[in-house]
Amino acid sequence: MNENNQQIVPKWLTELQQRSWEPEILLSGIVLYGMFKVPDLLDDFLVFFKLNIFGNSSDINNLVALFKMGIYWLITGLILHLICRGIWIGMVGLSYTFPKGILSQNISYKGKFKARVENTPSYEKIVMRLEKISSSLFSISFMLFMSLIGGYLFFLALVILPFTIAYIYFDLGFQGPLFDAFQVYVIFIVSIALLGLLDFVSLGYLRKFSWFAKLYWPLHQFISILTLSRFYRPIYYGVVTNFNKWAFFLFLASFAFISILGAGNIANTNYPGDKVSRLSVWNTARGYSAYAGYYDDQNENYPSWRTQIPSDVISGNVLKLFVAAHINYEDKMLEYTPIDSLRDVYPDTAYAALEAMVVQNYFKVGLDYKEVWVPRWYFHYKIESNQRGFLTYIDISDLSEGIHHMQVTSYLDTNFKSSISDIPFYRDVTILPQSISPNHDEKEKSVDFQPKPFGIRD
Repeated sequence: MNENNQQIVPKWLTELQQRSWEPEILLSGIVLYGMFKVPDLLDDFLVFFKLNIFGNSSDINNLVALFKMGIYWLITGLILHLICRGIWIGMVGLSYTFPKGILSQNISYKGKFKARVENTPSYEKIVMRLEKISSSLFSISFMLFMSLIGGYLFFLALVILPFTIAYIYFDLGFQGPLFDAFQVYVIFIVSIALLGLLDFVSLGYLRKFSWFAKLYWPLHQFISILTLSRFYRPIYYGVVTNFNKWAFFLFLASFAFISILGAGNIANTNYPGDKVSRLSVWNTARGYSAYAGYYDDQNENYPSWRTQIPSDVISGNVLKLFVAAHINYEDKMLEYTPIDSLRDVYPDTAYAALEAMVVQNYFKVGLDYKEVWVPRWYFHYKIESNQRGFLTYIDISDLSEGIHHMQVTSYLDTNFKSSISDIPFYRDVTILPQSISPNHDEKEKSVDFQPKPFGIRD
């Protein structure tokens, strides 16, 4: 290259390059500390989104799963980076402590053992090699994270948002000619995405053909914009042009396969280890599972987004029941009991009281599959779990000691009922004073009902 065309490297940049290990270690430690906390925050965000914004969308599951997968890659890369930097620092110290390096003449090994000692690289070469590996790990970790997020943004812009807009404003359903046309469009977008993935993993192999390069260039520019590749492209090209291409190809292919498989498992897993567990006699069907999220004294990290009671062992005569407000309930509640119709009947009643009537009509509570009358529901914000919902108090003074089940269902008409939860609990009366059961109003008489306990999971 002509010297006139060579870029002059500023002195400050040269010094910074030589001391890049300092910000690398600092950033790795800071980022790692934060990354370990992010998955739990993402779970909280997912619950909040489903409860308050849009409850039926699986796309938000996929987004959170990809974010988690990207964070796990980032954590793995940064841990490896810190390990390599730790070894690097140790080798730098050894190169100072033993400036002559390994003195093979001071040991009397024979044969291949002696040759191995003599062929061991010098400390300086090991330090330089570890420097290259450490800096590459630091950069590649962020490249993998950004490429996963970019892949989701591609589908968000071309599939998820168009479908959402068409669903809301153009009544796009899940059948009919309009939906068939949209399916063809999705297949076309997926084909483009697969072509971009193949190009990414193969290190741009198809770009080596001039005819394909001309056709692919406009499409590549479009994909690059949507996937934010400009932020990690320099890292990608730097590794491609300086490392073994076959090794990097196998690494990217493994990364793509593990990421797709891992994100799918994260998005569809109820409990950690579900996909690898070999337990066959274990089930989470409602009515047969004492899910920890149901109980306030057990659900500090993973509260149920359906219903909650104080504990799995109840020792008092009152059982407090909290039902989380869910965006999916809104339309059904207001359709079954319109606010306007209530206002016509109760013109002087406060709006909050009318909303309480809507809740009263929607939720039904049962004990041991017999409906019990709930006198009143209260709007409640649960600080511990950051959940909005509805709170009521159930008189259980007539319940015998032992195991019982509390059911929460929703009735939209006399022919339709939907099971929301089925919570087992044990009533302990050993510490209760003997008392006469209170008289009950006729409204509190039990009515037999049987919610569907099978096949519905919390």
